[in-house]
Amino acid sequence: MKESAVEWKKNLWVIPGLWLTGALAFLPLLGNRFIADDFTALSIFRACRSKPFFQTILYGGNDFFRPLNVALIMARGALFGDAPLPYVIANIMLHLVNTTLVFLIARRVFKRTLAAAAAGFLFLFAFSHYEAITWISSSVTLFVTLFVLLSIYGHVRFRDKGGIGWLIFAIAGFIGAFLTKETAISLPFILLACDLILVKKEKRSKWFFYPYAIYGVLLAAYLAIQTGWAMRFMGTDSIYKAGWHVLTNLADYWVWLWMPNPRHPYVARVLSVLPKGLLVGYWIAAGAVALTLPAVIVLASLKKLRGPLLWSFICSILALLVFLPFTIKISARYAYLPSVFIALFAGVLFSRVYFYLRERGRRVWQGILVAIGSIYLLGNVAGLLLIEREFVKVSTTTERLTLQVGELVELTEEDVVFIEDLPSHVHLREAVQYYHNPTVHVHADNDAYRGTPKTIEDTRRHYTESGGTLYYMKVEEGKLVLVSSE
Repeated sequence: MKESAVEWKKNLWVIPGLWLTGALAFLPLLGNRFIADDFTALSIFRACRSKPFFQTILYGGNDFFRPLNVALIMARGALFGDAPLPYVIANIMLHLVNTTLVFLIARRVFKRTLAAAAAGFLFLFAFSHYEAITWISSSVTLFVTLFVLLSIYGHVRFRDKGGIGWLIFAIAGFIGAFLTKETAISLPFILLACDLILVKKEKRSKWFFYPYAIYGVLLAAYLAIQTGWAMRFMGTDSIYKAGWHVLTNLADYWVWLWMPNPRHPYVARVLSVLPKGLLVGYWIAAGAVALTLPAVIVLASLKKLRGPLLWSFICSILALLVFLPFTIKISARYAYLPSVFIALFAGVLFSRVYFYLRERGRRVWQGILVAIGSIYLLGNVAGLLLIEREFVKVSTTTERLTLQVGELVELTEEDVVFIEDLPSHVHLREAVQYYHNPTVHVHADNDAYRGTPKTIEDTRRHYTESGGTLYYMKVEEGKLVLVSSE
């Protein structure tokens, strides 16, 4: 059952709905402050603001080749300074823009309002990618996804309408994505999947694939630059390694892109407040989701999965390619771009089942499907609200305790601070270095970093030859107290 042209033109009402509900859902995040890598970005701006522009964007502290990311750091620093609220609003706005692009792409590819709206709302409220929005310094993930989506949208419009303008638009997004973050490496393959799966063979002219000559040259140039830039990540200590973890990472991502990952400390805290009965249901659901991956692969291999459904599934795997060889644990930041295609996959699947039941007069099952979808969406919203509260709590605690460090002692070069009984996943290293002295060493008993001291005795041994003072502090009743200095 296809929608009429009138209904097709009217479906833009979904966009203000996305923006209004999104603004309301992320309202609690306005109390968020800086944490961890946020201070690294602020430090880059502080250290590089007086240096030449091109020197800054090329050598502004990047381990990878991300010149546009550094340029954005400098621009945001110049505009916002060290006030967190504008950064938080900017992240929320970027997420809303990305959500709008997900809807517009789904609208073009799926040709159904229900599928496009479902994809948009699923991506807007997806719990799996919360960190990209709530963590201020994850704006790089928001930006690279913005450019990827712009490139996909431009490419889809180019195939629909023709015209060199949309191709230039797609290429501009392509270049912007590659200059922002290396996760864009999947983009040319996503575009190719779009052409091979969504465009019928009879519509492919002799010169159909000529854009890939441009994409290929850009990709080759990027790989050459990035490989030379990040060569030290390619050695024996690389986080990229072959092994069975590639397959386990794929299974992990497939499950935790659909639902909260309990290995993330913030998620673990949120899940800890749930009743045991709900947690049992959670793990049953996780097992069921895990079993759908081999089922979808079998359906795809038997050619039972076609068109937009097949494309969105394949793209969800392609978007994960850069993360699957990681030897480190998966992160909610990494989930942001792949969750675009999971939302597209879920949206078109929901729509197809809905209209299948409607055409066969299965009103009861149709109602059950809508109820299940609504409960899932509301569960994501509830999880987001809880995680936002947790982020605000952690960031405000970080700022408060960091300022207390300065009230207790005056830190000089190479001083060492060890803190006991810090709240869970509160880390002060970057904050203390930013606010007080960039050369000080800060450790705590809740450090997750390998090889770092986790007791005062370990800290003494580690810094026996240090010329600075060792300050031993404790958190008691929510306040820092100085135990000793030596």
